[in-house]
This record gives sequence, C-alpha cells and structure tokens, in this order.
Amino acid sequence: MAILDNKLGLEGEFKESDLPLLIRRAGMAEWDDGVVRILDRRELPLDVQYLECRTVEEVANAIENMAIQGAFSLSIAAGYGLALAGSDAQAIQLSADRLINTRPTGLALHRMMTACLLRVEEALGEGEDPVRAIIDTVDKAAADLARQGWKTGQRAANLLEDGMSILTHCFPDRSYAYLLMEARRAGKNLNIICSETRPYLQGARLTSLCAQQAGFDAKVITDGMSAYLMRRGDIDAFVTAADRVCMDGTVCNKIGTYQHALAARAHVLPYYTLRQSGPDRESAGETDVEVEIRSGDAILDCGGERTAPEGVQGLYPSFDITPPDLVSAIVTDRGVFSPREINTYFNSKPFIEDAIL
Repeated sequence: MAILDNKLGLEGEFKESDLPLLIRRAGMAEWDDGVVRILDRRELPLDVQYLECRTVEEVANAIENMAIQGAFSLSIAAGYGLALAGSDAQAIQLSADRLINTRPTGLALHRMMTACLLRVEEALGEGEDPVRAIIDTVDKAAADLARQGWKTGQRAANLLEDGMSILTHCFPDRSYAYLLMEARRAGKNLNIICSETRPYLQGARLTSLCAQQAGFDAKVITDGMSAYLMRRGDIDAFVTAADRVCMDGTVCNKIGTYQHALAARAHVLPYYTLRQSGPDRESAGETDVEVEIRSGDAILDCGGERTAPEGVQGLYPSFDITPPDLVSAIVTDRGVFSPREINTYFNSKPFIEDAIL
C-alpha cells in the first residue's frame, strides 16, 4: 500500500510566537513596501541580523552567499525578490531566470518562479499590477508551505518513539521543526544529534538552535562521526529534508546525506526523508537532477580562518544523491510513502487543494 500512514487530523495549529525563529516568517523572508527583509542565517546563533534587499540582484546574492537557505525558505525570498523587478514583462522574466540560477538543484524555487510568472501573465492580460500579483502569489505560497510543513511534521512525529535519538543533516527547514513541535506536544522526549554540515555548518548553527528553541536537548557531531555512533547504539533513526525527490524515490539533499544513509542501512536503522510537497513530476530519476558544484574555496577555511595550505584546491559538490533502496519512507503532507511508491503521491487527496508549490 502506497500510503503507510494517513490518519492524522488538522486540529491544533501552532501560533507564530510558539515556533522556533527559523520557521517564523521573520526568520525567513518578508515583503515590506519595496524591500525584501531576510534573516541573515550566517550570523546565527551568535547574532540576529537582517538584510534589506532592494534589488533582484541583492536577493540573488543573499541566496547564493547562504544568507538564507532551505528549499522552501529561499523560495519565499526569491518570490518576493521577483517583485523587485518592477512591472515590465521582459525584466520580470530575466529576473526569474537569474533567481532560478541561484539554486539549479532546488525544486521549490523553480516552482515558485513558474507560479509567479503564470500569475504575471494573467495580471498583464487583465490590466492588473504584476508586482501586486507576485506578492499575493508568494503570500499564498508561504501560507500553504507552512500548513504543508505542519502536516508533514505531524506525520513524521508519529513515526518516532519517546526516548529516541535522531540524527539529522544540514538544516531540514520547517517540516523538521514541526516534527519537533508535534513530538513535544505528544510528550515525546527526543535526543537530537546534529551533524555539523561542512562548509557552512548549518547543522551546528541552525538545526541545533531550532531543536533547542523547540525544547529538546541537542548534540553537535562532526560529519564523520555518525557510523561510529550508530555502531555504538547511540542513534535510533536518521531524518532529513530533501531538496528534491524523484518519481522513483531517489532523494537529492545536502552533500553528506548519502554517507549517513549508507551507515544507517549498515546498522539496520530507518532513514526518513521529509518532502512536504511530494516528488518532482519532471524528475524520473537521478539523471534528471543537476547537482550544483559550488566554489571549492568554501571548504578551504572554517569560520573565516584558512585551514588548508595555500595553493591547494577545494572540490565542493553541494548536494548528493541517495538511491531509493536506502530510504525507509518519504513523509509528505498527503501521507507517508515507501520510496518505490512515492509516484502515487499525486493520486492521493491533496492536503491543500490549490497549493502553489
């Protein structure tokens, strides 16, 4: 059966003030009268600073330079960034192309740009303001994503038992935070183990902060420690988000995910992937995913201090591919699917009937 668990209700959504900073609107991106306001995640957890972007290029730079990350968070920033292009159709299209190129691997960003461009075409045809049309589209998408993430977090929390130690990798965005919130509400005590996630240390800086703000103990480990801890019995499950899931159940996520999944399989531990809006219809399998290769300079230092000799080069594939046989289940807003049956996601009843992303 494709859907492993589809019995959760809708009662009890959280207030914005209850949520960890990183999944509040103020922790992602907001539109403020011609300015896109973005929490600069590079400064966390030591400082809370915001970027005020007034041009499309400033938003694109913020995404490329990791001021904001997480598939759904950056899609919201990019959507509001597109509104900075103005009302000219050609400028809007060129700006959408620029924003898409900031993250060729990510799916949510592509979907956001497609939705905005379709709405712009409608607005121009009906004599409406295209800027207002973009903002309204992104506002709706942001609300839909919040509810999708909450529903996915509910389902994921049901897969975990009280007292489990959960390894994660990178910052898994809002669905993981909702998982933690739902687990806490159910009285489950989870131990959160965050791999540091080189080179930007999202696990150490962001995931641990999110877990702490959700009321859980968090431990940070280096990216190479998970297999040892699994062998010692200190990890019970591996849980990540995904930047893309293919129709065959292949998972594309932050580089390092694959090695943790291999270790989990070797130690007979489950690997649960959170992909709140389901698979990518256009990606049949691994060959349809473009893995972004970023500048190798990023891995030659740590915390601004050079760690490698002058003259050596860095190699930085920023994502990797985990085959479906290493994935125990893919958790979505519509249900919990086995990877081989994730392609039936679109046959299931939508949680949000007209969700943009």
